[in-house]
Amino acid sequence: MSDAPRKKTVLISGCSSGIGKALAIDFHNRGYNVVATARRLESIAPLADMGMTTLSLDITKQETIESLKTLVDEATGGQLDILVNNAGTTAVMPLANATYEHASAVFHTNLFGHMAMVSSFLPLLMAAKGTVLNISSASSVAPFPFRGLYAMTKAALNAYGRNLAIELSPFGVHVLTVIAGYVETGLSSHSSLPLPEDSLYKVLEGQFRRGNPAKCMPADVFARQVVDEVEKGRGWGLGSWRFGAMKEWLWAGTSATVVSWLALLGEGVLQGLSKNLTKWDQVTEILVEANKV
Repeated sequence: MSDAPRKKTVLISGCSSGIGKALAIDFHNRGYNVVATARRLESIAPLADMGMTTLSLDITKQETIESLKTLVDEATGGQLDILVNNAGTTAVMPLANATYEHASAVFHTNLFGHMAMVSSFLPLLMAAKGTVLNISSASSVAPFPFRGLYAMTKAALNAYGRNLAIELSPFGVHVLTVIAGYVETGLSSHSSLPLPEDSLYKVLEGQFRRGNPAKCMPADVFARQVVDEVEKGRGWGLGSWRFGAMKEWLWAGTSATVVSWLALLGEGVLQGLSKNLTKWDQVTEILVEANKV
C-alpha cells in the first residue's frame, strides 16, 4: 500500500481570465488537482489542455452548484482542500442611477453565489479540514467614484468572510479573505452600464468608463503571492498561539498595502486620496456647469 500523501484538490470559480485563470495555473504548477470552472467551457479550454479538470459553473444557479458538488464529491472521495470564490462581475455607473435590478445582479454574483458555494461544499471542506478563499477588493475599503455597486458587494464579502471564519473554526475550516488592489483582470472592459438621458452624470459617461488610474499588477504575480500564503497552512502552535500560519486577511496587488495603511488614518484620508486620483475638483466643475447647479 502506498504511503504517498493525498493530492490536494482546489476548486476555483471564474477561471476564464485574470485572477481565476492565474490562480488555476499557479496551483496546477505546484501539483494540486485543480478543478477550474467558468460559465462557458470554451473559455477555459486552454486550462483543460494543461491537464486541469474544467467544468461549467454558474454560481447564481443552485442547480449548477449541486451538479458540480456531485462531480467533485465522486472524484475526490468527498474531500475538498481549497474553495476559491473568485467569480465576479462589476457595474461602472453612478450610485444615483443604480436600479434594484443592477444591484441585484451584482450582489447575486459577487456575494450570494459565493455563499451558496460555501454552503454546498462545506461537508467536503470539513472532511479535508480545508480552506475557503474569498477574493475581495481594496475598493471595499477605499471609495472610488462610479464603482460603488462593486465596492458594496466586496464590503459585504469582507463581513461575510470575517464572520464565517469564526463560525467555521470549530470544524477545522480556515477562511482567507484576499483584499486585491489593482490586478490585471478581464472585468473592466465589460463593466460599464448605459446611463439614462436625464442622469446628472450623463456628461461624464465617456470619462468614468476609462480604466484604472494605477498600473496593475500582473495576474500571475498576484496569484503567486496568494498561493504562497495558502501554502503556509496552519503553521505550528504553542498553546493557543499559532506561528507561521496562513493569515485571515491578505492584502495583495498594486496599492493594496497602501490602502491598508491609509485606512488606519480615517475615512477623510481615504476620500481625499480618491478625490485626488480622480481629479474630483475638475469633475465637480463639469457637473456643476452641466447641471446648472
